[in-house]
Formats: sequence, C-alpha cells, structure tokens
Amino acid sequence: MDNQDEELRNDKLLDAIAVFREEQNEVTEHNFIQALIDAVFIAPVNFSEQPKIKEDGSIDIPENAQMQLLTFELEDGNGVFPIFTDLDAYNAKPIESDLPVYPWAMALSDYLPILQNDDSQSIEGLALNPFTNGMPITRDNIAYIAQQVAQDAQQAENASENAGDSDMEISSAEEIIPTPLRYDLIGIADDAMGVIESMHLLWLTNNDAQTSNYLLVVNGPNREDVQALYQKIATTFEEKSGEEGSGVDIVFADDFQVDLSEFDSLYNRTLD
Repeated sequence: MDNQDEELRNDKLLDAIAVFREEQNEVTEHNFIQALIDAVFIAPVNFSEQPKIKEDGSIDIPENAQMQLLTFELEDGNGVFPIFTDLDAYNAKPIESDLPVYPWAMALSDYLPILQNDDSQSIEGLALNPFTNGMPITRDNIAYIAQQVAQDAQQAENASENAGDSDMEISSAEEIIPTPLRYDLIGIADDAMGVIESMHLLWLTNNDAQTSNYLLVVNGPNREDVQALYQKIATTFEEKSGEEGSGVDIVFADDFQVDLSEFDSLYNRTLD
C-alpha cells in the first residue's frame, strides 16, 4: 500500500471483536472500542487521475489527482464506507467500480469529519470486513466512540490540572485501600503482562468542594494498551473499593505532571 511502510494487520481488533461477540459487557465493549480507535484500516479508493504503479508495488499519485472513498450501496439507496482489517479481507471479493480501485490506509478518526458533514447524511456508517467476518459500525456508534474519546481526554486533563491546583491535596492511598481492591488491581497488571509497568494509587482531596476520590496513575510502554484497561480498572473500583467510595480518576503517567517519587507504588513490574 502506498501510504504506509508495511502490510496492515489488526489482530488486536479481530481478537477484541471475537471476545465482544462471545460475551458483551462493559469491559469487552470498552476493549472493542479502544481497538477500533487504535486500528488503521484499508479503504478502497479511486483517483481522478490514474496513479502509476512503481516497481516495488507502491503507487505514484499525480499531483492534482483527487482521492474518492468508495461506498457500497444499501437496499434503501443509502451507502456505507467499506473498511478492512487486512489485505486478505480486502481481497476476499473483487470490488466493482468504474475506475481502478486502490487500497488506502485510513483510521477511524479520518472518517469522523466526513460523517459529521451535512453532505454525507446518506452514508449510514462503516462496514467492517463486509466480505468476511463483517460488522456494521453505524453513525450512532461512531458518534458514541467520538464522545468516549473526548471524555477520556478530558478525564486525563482534569486529573492533571486538579493535581496541580493549590486547593487540591494529594496523599498516598496506601493506608486506606481495601485488600480485595489491592489484589484485584495487581492481578489486572499481572494478567496484562508488559502493558502496565507501574501504578500509584493516590488520594485526591478537593478542600474547597470538600470531596475526595482515588487517583490511579498508570504507566506503561504504550498509552493505547494502558487505556484499553481503564474500563476494567474502573469496574474493579466499583466492585471492591469499600467504604471510601468507588470514585476514581485514572490517568496515564505521562499526562500527570506531578513528582511521584515521594509516594509508594501500588505496583512496579521492575521490582524483584
């Protein structure tokens, strides 16, 4: 494919779909949505001027050529944008078009402005792998996913800002964390070996509002993999947090501009 260096694979997304189909709950739904957000799909496209195929198989697009996403027409006359997780799914059936069809890398975020445009009201959403293990992603689904992305970003921003507020106090939650909650959080990190490197569980107090809640700072090599566990972690707090309440802000370590060296870590994969 021309706009990427190697063949696309979305095994994490395919695994998340399989698990979500087997058992639908908040955790499997969250993991599926996160995998959709992280994925880079293959979309069939046309060009107004025919590209040239290079010797290495990539394409050279003329400077003034315009790209057009293909749509599949539905029975009611509306359409969907087909997207594919890999070239095997893309090549499962020939794609009919008056112009030559080319595979093009597209992320879910690339479709958001298109589907939010009033001119695209006849497009009902996306069709994931329509030739094989297909799954529809409706406009409502995409709007919901966009809302979740915005909420996650806002949550991280709020946690970081609150931590730096002079009216906020941060202390260790080491003395108040219930034992079942401690063990379950450590179990989540151990089960996702390599995803979470460390966790600090803090207690955040807003003196003005006279409110308090847990603050979990999670670190790992890949932000998206860590964020995929947020819903599971939040569910654990709901089930095991005890009398202190289940309120928790979860933030990725790089977004948390506070020195954690004075706090004991709840989990540290580097410790012997």
